[in-house]
Amino acid sequence: MANEHAHRTVVAMVIDPWYHPFNGTVVSTRRFVDALAAQFDFKILLALAPDEALEAKCMGFSRLRIPGINFIIDRMKAPLGLPNRQKLQQVMQEADLLHVQFPFFLGHGAIAEAKRQGKPVVMSFHVQPENILSNLGVSSRWLTDLLYRFFIWRFYDRADCVIAPSQFAADLLHKAGLTRPVTVLSNGVTEDFFLARAPVNAPVNETPMFHIVSVGRLAKEKQQPQLLRAIAASRFKNEIRLTLAGTGPQQGQLMDLAAELGVQAEIGRVSDERLKTLYQTADVFVQTSAVELEGMSVLEAMAAGCPVLINRSNTSAVPEFVVAPEATYAMNDVADLTRKLEAMLENPDLRSAAGQENRQIAQSRHHDHSVNTLAQLYRRVLGGH
Repeated sequence: MANEHAHRTVVAMVIDPWYHPFNGTVVSTRRFVDALAAQFDFKILLALAPDEALEAKCMGFSRLRIPGINFIIDRMKAPLGLPNRQKLQQVMQEADLLHVQFPFFLGHGAIAEAKRQGKPVVMSFHVQPENILSNLGVSSRWLTDLLYRFFIWRFYDRADCVIAPSQFAADLLHKAGLTRPVTVLSNGVTEDFFLARAPVNAPVNETPMFHIVSVGRLAKEKQQPQLLRAIAASRFKNEIRLTLAGTGPQQGQLMDLAAELGVQAEIGRVSDERLKTLYQTADVFVQTSAVELEGMSVLEAMAAGCPVLINRSNTSAVPEFVVAPEATYAMNDVADLTRKLEAMLENPDLRSAAGQENRQIAQSRHHDHSVNTLAQLYRRVLGGH
C-alpha cells in the first residue's frame, strides 16, 4: 500500500509549440507523454499566445515577438517561448529531470535553472541548422557549421544525456564536435499505423487513376515542387492524382505551381484519420525532402505497407532504412524521380513486394520499443545523477 503514495518522477518537458500538433516534434512528444503517463508525471513548458487556454499539466511562457521577424515565426507555425526566471525556478523545484526538445531561448533558460538546482538534463536533437537557414532563405556552409557548434556549446554539451532519432543524426552531432555519448532513439511508429492495405478499385468506364501521396510541412526544405514537376513530365500525368498533405508557408505557391503545370493535386491539411487512409490506399508514397533527422511520414507509410520513393539526399536520415535502388532517386534529380515513379506505377508486382518489405522495416522502429527505451533512459539518468 505504501507504494501507492510513493513519489512519482516528475519530468519537465520543454516543447515550445505544444499547441501546434502539426509539427513533427510535437506529434512525437505528445505520443511519448501519453504513452509514459502511467510511469511519469510530465510538466509541459510551452510558448503561450495571449488568447490560448492553459491545460493543467502545462506552464505557459510569453512568446518571442521581434518586429520584422514575426511573420517568419508565424509562417513557420513554430512559436518560441521566452524564459522567465521565477517560473523556471518553480517548475524545476518540483521536477526531478528536465527534457528539452528545442534548442532555443526557453530551453536555454530551463537548462541554466536545472544546472543551478542540480537537476539532470536530457536534450533531444530535432532541429537541424539546415532547416532554420532554409526557412530564412539562406544557404551557407559556414553559417550552418557555426550554428551546429553554437547548439553543441550552449545545449548538447550541457546535457547529461543526448537523444538522436537516427544514427545519421547522431553522426551529425559527433561530426560537429559533440563529445558526449548519444543515445539513438527512434520517434517510433505507433501501432495504429500498421494498417491492412485497402484495395483500390478503378472507377467503372473510367481510366484507372494512380494516387500519389506525400506528407510533410509545406516548406522550402521539403522540396515538394520536385514532385509536381516530376508528375508534369510523366507519361502518366493525366492518370495521376496527387495529395500533398500538410500545412506551411509554401502552400499557396504549391497550389499555383500545380495549376500552372496542370497537375491534379489536393494540397493542404488533412485529419489524422484521413492521413491513415491515405497511407493505406496510396499507390506510391513520395518523399522529396532534403533535410530529415528521421523521416516519420515515410515510416508511417511503410508501416501501412505502402510502396515509397525517396530523395537520396546526403542531409537526410531516410536512406538509412530505404535502400532499394528502385525506391530511391538521385539527390534532387527530377528526371530520375520521373523515371523511378513511372517504373513503380507500371509494375504492380513491384509495388506489392515493396509494400510487404516496408512493413517489416517499419516494425523495427515500433513505438512500443521507443517508449520502453525512453523510460529506461530517464531512470538511468536519474540513477546516475
